[in-house]
Amino acid sequence: MVAEDLVGDTAKPAVGRKPEVIPVEQLPEDPLPPDETSPAPTVTEEPAGPPVKRQRWRQWLRAVWIPLEIVTAVFTALIFPFWAKDIDVNPMNRIGQVSGLSALQFRFAIIAAGIVTILVIAHKLLNPYWRDVVVRIGCAAVAGLTTGIVAGGIQVALRDTPLPLWAGGGDYVWILQWTDMLMRGEDIPDHYGPLPFTIIQYWSERYDQIPLYALKDLQIFGTALFGPAAYLAWRMTLRPMWALGIGVIAMLPFIEPVKPYPQLTLVMMIPVLVALLRQARRSDRLHPLLALLYGAGFGAILALQFQFYTGWFVWCAPGVVLAFLIVTPWRRGWVKALLLAGSALLIFLRITWGTIMGLFSPTGATSDNYFYFDTNTEPTYFAMWRNDRPGAESLLWPPTGELGGVGVFTLLLALGIGAALWFGWRRSAVISLGCFAAGAWILRMWLASEQWETMTVRLYPRTTAVLLYCTLLLTGFAVLYGVKAVRRMMAHRLEPKSANGGAPAGLMLIPIMLVLASGASATANRYMPDTERRDTVGYMSWIAHMKRLPDGSCPRWGIVYGCRPDPRPKVEKDILPKSWPPQRPVIKR
Repeated sequence: MVAEDLVGDTAKPAVGRKPEVIPVEQLPEDPLPPDETSPAPTVTEEPAGPPVKRQRWRQWLRAVWIPLEIVTAVFTALIFPFWAKDIDVNPMNRIGQVSGLSALQFRFAIIAAGIVTILVIAHKLLNPYWRDVVVRIGCAAVAGLTTGIVAGGIQVALRDTPLPLWAGGGDYVWILQWTDMLMRGEDIPDHYGPLPFTIIQYWSERYDQIPLYALKDLQIFGTALFGPAAYLAWRMTLRPMWALGIGVIAMLPFIEPVKPYPQLTLVMMIPVLVALLRQARRSDRLHPLLALLYGAGFGAILALQFQFYTGWFVWCAPGVVLAFLIVTPWRRGWVKALLLAGSALLIFLRITWGTIMGLFSPTGATSDNYFYFDTNTEPTYFAMWRNDRPGAESLLWPPTGELGGVGVFTLLLALGIGAALWFGWRRSAVISLGCFAAGAWILRMWLASEQWETMTVRLYPRTTAVLLYCTLLLTGFAVLYGVKAVRRMMAHRLEPKSANGGAPAGLMLIPIMLVLASGASATANRYMPDTERRDTVGYMSWIAHMKRLPDGSCPRWGIVYGCRPDPRPKVEKDILPKSWPPQRPVIKR
């Protein structure tokens, strides 16, 4: 359920003014759990009469606005890839690539101008309640458009080829083999989440495609869903503008169209865990039955995400336990906190137990021995996440920093962490994110320190994504709590009317959309076919044009750039994944 706000401390009412009524769900977040002798928070009751009826009426309407917000974000994200199909360019030519990217940005600009106009008009003409509804819908649309552009860019990059990024090579060799086993009713290894294979199987059967071709659609649509996933997950704890400005912006470095589901799991899992820990902090206000229901719901959501990708849960687990011990009100609500956590853990284990056991089996993640460039670099660097293909930067990775080897971006992240601790060290979000990052850091160094002795990697380089995401989020929360502190200070020093003034939300979306549109375009640009280098992600789309199709023919632009069709006729069994080389390659999760 989408929460209204991560509310700061409320300012004192001006002298001579009637105190404002504060609904229970909008009360300020507590500091660290107080002692039993601390006075209980004062709850202002709603006045009797018409205001109560109006509030109840709005609560019923809220059941409509939440699904509408979800539908808006998903619709705007998915409609953009379809719209990009009519961009007719040569994706293998740099002029064609720039033209395609510009066409996407032109369309984004037209839609963004419409959103800004609607929000400014709403600010002038509507009352605060309906104005807030329009802001919700507008922010959801921007979140969807952000990664809809990236998906549209992948659509342009793969124009006139049915093959997906990477053309079924690399990790997709064993992914397609396991999918084929699933389609033939055979058991697949249990150390990897089963949902990706189930989705590929369903999509292939639903649209009568071989799994190799189904991957292209899933890559495009999975990429489009990054923005809605991050935005809607953070709406559990943040208001629309902050969910967009913090959650979606922090998500930008992790968009990975080649294999979207691991990073998609990360950008959703962190806000869900923050929401769970925030609820644990408030568990003393819950009825025991409600605590059980909340826990079961959170456990089911996290279990579903675990079945997509398991690694993030392993690296965040120590931080989750530590944050729970810190935020739980042990003296006044420990029973209900344990009910909440216990039901969440029980449901989680009930759904994921088979995968957990497989994870620690001899063939699980503990046996990973794939050493690549990131395993041989300085272990404290996490300021950029490039997966296993940094491109030209691989010659000097990590980049040389200006201050004792530390770069400016890392310094800015450190300042953001410091500001978050200064303004919000008692806040649930800051405590949770800080603990997640600390736990991932310790596990990273422990696993990296043992790679010589064990000759295994155990996926430790992927903690880079956890560390970068958490520190970006902490920087965003530093801005949030800093703004709240400034507003409280202004409310004391200025007249209430002046202190509450501000620009329309539509205008404040302009700088956010500039960052989002630029980041989306830069991401899509990296995946444009690169005909010169094979150590960049542009190779993933280049090979999709240059590789022969399963029937022996070549994609349209591949023929122009050197792909030669196989004159031998193909029989039906030759295009099935099971006819591929049966050897199992090195797995890079």
